[in-house]
Amino acid sequence: MNIKLMLSIAMMTVVACTVISCNDDDNSNNNGGSSSAYSDKSYGQNAVNACVSLVSGLEGANETIASANLSDAQEEYLRAVINNLVDNVIVPTYTDLADNTEALEADLNGLDVNSITQSDIDKACVSFKKARQDWERSEAFLGGAASEFDIDPTIDSWPLNRSLLLNYFNSGEMDEDMLDDASILGFHALEFILFRNGTNRNVAEFKSNDTYKGFTGVSGAKELLYAQQVCKLLKERAFQLQVAWEGETTANALRVSVVKEAGLEYTTSKGLSFGENMKQAGESVSTFTSLKDAIGQILSDDEGSAAAIGNEVGTAKIANPFSAGYIFYVESPYSYNSITDFQDNIRSVRNVWYGTTNGSANGSTPSFYNFFANISKSTTHTKVESLINDAINKIGNMPAPFVKYCSTIWGIAYEDDDRTADDLPEEDE
Repeated sequence: MNIKLMLSIAMMTVVACTVISCNDDDNSNNNGGSSSAYSDKSYGQNAVNACVSLVSGLEGANETIASANLSDAQEEYLRAVINNLVDNVIVPTYTDLADNTEALEADLNGLDVNSITQSDIDKACVSFKKARQDWERSEAFLGGAASEFDIDPTIDSWPLNRSLLLNYFNSGEMDEDMLDDASILGFHALEFILFRNGTNRNVAEFKSNDTYKGFTGVSGAKELLYAQQVCKLLKERAFQLQVAWEGETTANALRVSVVKEAGLEYTTSKGLSFGENMKQAGESVSTFTSLKDAIGQILSDDEGSAAAIGNEVGTAKIANPFSAGYIFYVESPYSYNSITDFQDNIRSVRNVWYGTTNGSANGSTPSFYNFFANISKSTTHTKVESLINDAINKIGNMPAPFVKYCSTIWGIAYEDDDRTADDLPEEDE
């Protein structure tokens, strides 16, 4: 196809399949209502296989670009794809994450056991889930600041090391300086404090002692203080992500000051924001040696790419507990949010592919979807789209909660599996 015609078609606002809606966000196809589903391994295996297929599709798409002799027009269009991805997917996602972690901190700050109400807890749980969604929908682009500055392991390490956390609570003097182990920080530490058995914690536990196995000697007052300390660190890291990708602006000046005060880095080794660094791929000021290098990081690099999170969801997040029996490795076991987390990870891949955050492709948006729709490899755009949707749907077909599904398959209760991440085979870490 003529390249000028290709770009014209890609930028038209009305084309065939201009808007493709994906109605998967309600998880209504979940099989949690059927008791027999919990012993049926096909649901989990189908989800793993769908993720593996998605990874292959993304790697194939990247290889098509990497091996192509791109024309000037094609290269220009792919630069527009990157610019759009930074401005309309990555920065907005991290801004939402910063907004919602700030709201969560505000919900938790000032609370004490004498005045806390169930409404206070419920409000914090809502803010937590909003921030959690933002984070999970960012994992297709962990390459950059999240990896460079160890933000990912700092705020999203799991499984929660309950033994270490209990030692922390029993240490006598609790202060922020003691919180230096990622296995008791971040989202999963907060999840343990705010949720149990898929529901919001009962305020009565904060007014007295915990009831979780092994934690019955821990007061709600200690847990509340701990949550406030951990949330402050989470907020600082969320601010760091926004600032690192957006750069310093008048609008985010207060967040820049928080990041600086916390002593956190937020520029590349060459002094650019991570957004500008990606946009200027191939220029001497960028850490990316070429446009194709940047695209490889986005689509299929071993770490921090769309393919990398697809692989992690299938071969680690799902397979470690479901296929290998490491029940302790279930992510988000206290809120029962596992399946939503996994789907949101794949939705982050969809956002990268479509160049939007609303779950739909748009013909006027520079995107990988539209790029492949208008070159000789035209089937790639629908193939990857289909693989994305299939993975979301197959994950959603697994019985909920995921922790019960895995526990039933292996006959091991989550709270009784006291292994840690150190017990995983080295190649799965």
